[in-house]
Amino acid sequence: MKVLLADDDPVSAAVMEAILSGAGHECIVAENGDAAWAIAQADDAPQIMFVDWEMPGIDGIELCRRIRALNRPVYTYVAMISVRAKQQDIAVGLEAGADDFITKPYQAQQVLARLMAAERRIRAASASPSLRQALAEARESAGGDLIVRSGDIVGRIMFHRGRVAWAHISNQSGSLHAMLATEPSITRDEIDAILEESTETGASFAEIIVDWDLLSAEQLRELVGRWLRGKIAAILRLPRPETVFSPRDRTYGSTLLFDLAELMPEEEDALPLARTVSSASAEVDTGELVPEASEALGANLDAAIAIEGARSAVVFDGRTGLCLGARGLPADLDLAWLALKLATADDGDDVEDILISGRQHVNILRPYSRSPLRYIFVALDRASVKLGMVRLALSNCVEN
Repeated sequence: MKVLLADDDPVSAAVMEAILSGAGHECIVAENGDAAWAIAQADDAPQIMFVDWEMPGIDGIELCRRIRALNRPVYTYVAMISVRAKQQDIAVGLEAGADDFITKPYQAQQVLARLMAAERRIRAASASPSLRQALAEARESAGGDLIVRSGDIVGRIMFHRGRVAWAHISNQSGSLHAMLATEPSITRDEIDAILEESTETGASFAEIIVDWDLLSAEQLRELVGRWLRGKIAAILRLPRPETVFSPRDRTYGSTLLFDLAELMPEEEDALPLARTVSSASAEVDTGELVPEASEALGANLDAAIAIEGARSAVVFDGRTGLCLGARGLPADLDLAWLALKLATADDGDDVEDILISGRQHVNILRPYSRSPLRYIFVALDRASVKLGMVRLALSNCVEN
C-alpha cells in the first residue's frame, strides 16, 4: 500500500521511510507541506498519510484540514507526527481531523502498530455495505441504530424487532415543536406542557398526546409516519454515505413502530432480505487472544465481561495500541487509544481510571499491568452501571 510521508527533517524522514518500506509499503516522501498537498489532491493519492506538524509552507494541521475538506470517496487515514506531546497539542491535532498522534522520537513497533490500525480502518470503510443493504440488515436485526454519515451530516434510523421506531438527520430539526408545527389544533404552550410532563413522569410524548385528547392514536400515527418518511428520504439522498449498525436494546411503545416499507420512497421500497447483521463499529475480534497472551489474561477478561452491565472488554498494549484479547461485543479500541493519548500527554503513564461517558454506554479505561504496560478497556450499559461496584469488580480483573 502507498503511504505519504510529509516531513521536512531528512533524518526523521529517512528513519520513518525505512520502517515503512521494511513493512512492505511504498513510501512517497514530501519534503514540505506544499508538496504533500499536491500529492494528496491526486485521484490516486495514498490512503495512509503520516504528516509532520511543523513544516515549511502548509503546516501539518492545515494540511490535515485540507485533506478532510476534500471529502474523497475513499477513506484517508492521517497520523500527525510531532515532538509536541501535551494534551492540548494532541487535542488540536484530533480536532483538525487526524486519526492518531505519534510523538517523536518514535519506535518502529509503535509506527507498525498504527499502520495496522490504518489498514483496518481503510478495510472497514471500503467494506461498508450499501445503504440499501444496510437498511435490509438493520430490518433483520433484533434492534439497534443504523448510523449513516456523509461528510459532516449524520443520519440515524432506529429499529426495534424489524420495525422503525424513529429517524433523525443532523442538518434538520428533530424537535417535537418542529414535528407538531403542521398541527394547528396543538399550541406551542401545549407542546411545552407535553415535554414537561414527559420529563417529570417518564411517559412518551405519544402517550401524553393521546391521553390528553390532543390527537387520536390514528391521527398521531399518520403524523409521525409523514415525519419519518421525510427524514428517511433525506437520509437516502445523502451523497457517498458510510453506514454502521450499532445494536441497541431499547423499549418502544408498540403503537408507533412502522414497517420499513411504509416509510420508504416508492422507488426504494423493494429491499433485499439479509441474513447477516452488521455489528457495532469496531476493530477488535471478540473471544480471541493473541498467541502470546497468558492464561491469566483470558481469565481476567472473562471476569471483566461477567461484570453486571458489561458489553465488551479488551486488553491492549500501552505502547503500541495492539489488542491482546477481547470479550463480548466489538470494542472501539481507537476510542480507548485516543483517550489514553490525551490522559498521558502531560502526566506520562501514571494514570488511574479514565471514564468516557456516552448516551448509552460508560467506558472505563484503567492500567492492567505496569510491566509490560497494558490497559483494560470495558464498555458498560449506562442504564445498569453502578460505578462503585464496577470499580471494585474491575480491581479483581487486573494483574498486580
